Amino acid sequence: MDFSEFLNSVIALLVVANPLSALPAALKVTRNQTLAEKKKTGLTTAVAVFIILIIATWVGTPLLMVLGIQLPSFQVAGGVVLFTMAMSMLSAEESPIKQTPEEQKERIAGDAGAIVPLAIPIIAGPGAISTLIIQVNNRPGITNLLLASVSVIIVSFLIGLLLYFASNLERLLGQSRINIINRLGGLVLAAIAVQMLAKGVIGLFPSLAPPI
Repeated sequence: MDFSEFLNSVIALLVVANPLSALPAALKVTRNQTLAEKKKTGLTTAVAVFIILIIATWVGTPLLMVLGIQLPSFQVAGGVVLFTMAMSMLSAEESPIKQTPEEQKERIAGDAGAIVPLAIPIIAGPGAISTLIIQVNNRPGITNLLLASVSVIIVSFLIGLLLYFASNLERLLGQSRINIINRLGGLVLAAIAVQMLAKGVIGLFPSLAPPI
């Protein structure tokens, strides 16, 4: 993996995790907390995201092997998940794949939520986990595993930074600007999803591959 590929993997993971979409949830979860408690919740969420994603990085591929799931099948499934999320982002809506209405009610009613639902499933959800597993499968080897781990560290740090200053960002950007950023991210995510789907379909049906 060269630097450009590494940078692309970091950007892809950050877009899929989409921490900006977690801002409204974070503000609701921490609405009755002091500023210090809000910042602590943000940091706790970032640590939980790191743990979830680093486990997916190192255990995801062996788990697929144990379950007998082929990579192309997982690419198709992951592409569908990402495309659904992208459509929600383009509409400035929260994806139902990340959270159901019942989970929303529990989130609003609860006084905690740094790990559930903020870390999982809102940020480190099916999209982020499947993206990591596919990246690791596409570039096997201990070096690329370590680079994938570094990308997880970078993304987790950026998520922690964003959630730490969540209240400040909401005042600075406003919901309309956050929605615009979400839509741009949704467009990028849709492209990633289509590419992932195409690779999966070609893997399942090699005869569809274009001639070299």
